[in-house]
Amino acid sequence: MIFCEVKNEDVYSAAVVGAGPAGSTAARFLSEMGHKVILIDRKEVVGIPKQCAEGLFGSCFPEFSTATGDFITGKARYLQVVFPNHASYRVRGDLYMLDRPSFDQHLLRLAERSGAEVVLGRKVENVDPESGEVHLKGGETIRAKTIIGADGPVSRVARSMGIRNRLVPAAQVEMTWPFDDAIYAYIDHDLGPHNSPTTHNSYSCWIFPKNERGTANVGCFGTVPTLERFISKYKIEGEVLEKNGGAIPLGLPPRLQQGRAVLIGDAGGLTNPFTGGGLYPAARSARIAADAIDWFLRGETKNIEYESRMRKDFVASDLHMKARDALADLSNDELCRLGTAMNGLVFPDLKFTASPWLV
Repeated sequence: MIFCEVKNEDVYSAAVVGAGPAGSTAARFLSEMGHKVILIDRKEVVGIPKQCAEGLFGSCFPEFSTATGDFITGKARYLQVVFPNHASYRVRGDLYMLDRPSFDQHLLRLAERSGAEVVLGRKVENVDPESGEVHLKGGETIRAKTIIGADGPVSRVARSMGIRNRLVPAAQVEMTWPFDDAIYAYIDHDLGPHNSPTTHNSYSCWIFPKNERGTANVGCFGTVPTLERFISKYKIEGEVLEKNGGAIPLGLPPRLQQGRAVLIGDAGGLTNPFTGGGLYPAARSARIAADAIDWFLRGETKNIEYESRMRKDFVASDLHMKARDALADLSNDELCRLGTAMNGLVFPDLKFTASPWLV
């Protein structure tokens, strides 16, 4: 059963704000460790609307401690990176396409079964990182020994810590698509608006086929006009069935922790700025946060040692941001030369943790 109100005024071991993949996973891990956890989300149904390209490498599922399930809508064998002159290289890897609403709801059910108290349809106004108080809209207060901010790019927990993530827009459509064994990433600077201060940014677009549905998610970093230019330039054809979009946090904030509060997933800017992918960082940061909070709650450390551990992890490194900046400095002519040099190459067995070598 999903609760719509807080059951009592007890002090919780952890209050998790946001029931997306990061929050549900952190809540489950802490509950399985024996802690009293409350998981709060402003939505009455998690995962809706969809704001994701919905791809996940098979090697990432162990981080979520879950197997594949009926939330899988397709599988690809390659990631194909395409340059402006249509030259490309491929990276092998088991790439699964998700139904994100079903995936989010699956992770939420796992959290509830582990013992986490779930509260949906309640909005968090702000938190006090020092006292552990979580203030809900309507005046109710939840008290916890620790707080996990997992409430997305525009995080209330982050703002309570004086942090605002740097955001970039993303636009996407789901359209009809034939069977395909690859997902595609396009790098093309000319797709961005020429009168925009972000003209020199690296414009990345994507196609993620969902073979079991006969559709694909086609999207880009940027707004709808950028997506329309991409679809027109690369002659992408299909019937548009759904439009969606959102904001992607780009780059780590100055800190991921203050007092009793920590930020995980999108709330902490923990996405791959090279690709925009956020699911693996969500799971990884949830695991590290749960371990650090468990140690703190059991008295093994005087402070929550999340920040130091997170910044030592590859997910929180600035490697991908440096790669994105380097790519942004290349002209389309230089990108074409790079594409020509790499055309036809196939990189074997990509894993997220091995991608520094690829970058």
